[in-house]
Amino acid sequence: MKFFVNYNKNFDVLFVLFENRAVNNTKKVNNIELLFNNDKLIGANIFDPKIDKEKTYRIEDLVLLNYAKQALKEHIKIDNIEAQFVVAKVEECEKIEGTHLSKCKVNNGKEILQIICGANNVKQGLITCLATIGSFMPSGVQILKGSLKGNESYGMLCSGKELKIDNRNINDSGIIELNLANDFLGKSIWEVI
Repeated sequence: MKFFVNYNKNFDVLFVLFENRAVNNTKKVNNIELLFNNDKLIGANIFDPKIDKEKTYRIEDLVLLNYAKQALKEHIKIDNIEAQFVVAKVEECEKIEGTHLSKCKVNNGKEILQIICGANNVKQGLITCLATIGSFMPSGVQILKGSLKGNESYGMLCSGKELKIDNRNINDSGIIELNLANDFLGKSIWEVI
């Protein structure tokens, strides 16, 4: 299961999303507003969560994930939360003629995926960060299978800026460049930065 959790200090609410679908029904239970698409629970708003409200949380923060799992345990069973952003290696990279895009074959540690990338620093051999299908970006936008210039893309190679990573070891322009061995492929990006 892919899982989006984001704390908004302005509204003192923890936003939780399992699926990026239209909300057409809600149900209030104590400090939790459950969000439904028809009869399917797709997310929740947890008001006044008991967390450190002065801390800045990054996407996939374990404190927030665990708090949301505990708060929602009566409403949905959350067993296996998949890493959304993983270390991956660009195995092949070729420019798509007449565009700024590149068609890449990317190894996520389990399989080779085709990813269409517009970053100017993408190249063969680069170890970077892959947003897998179903991942939620910090904005809440979900990464879905897509097509660019007639080429299927099964994820997205990410920049530090897109993931709101404030780390001086991460380049500011283009996708993330990591100096890691192949042993790290498939690991959560948060384990290595």
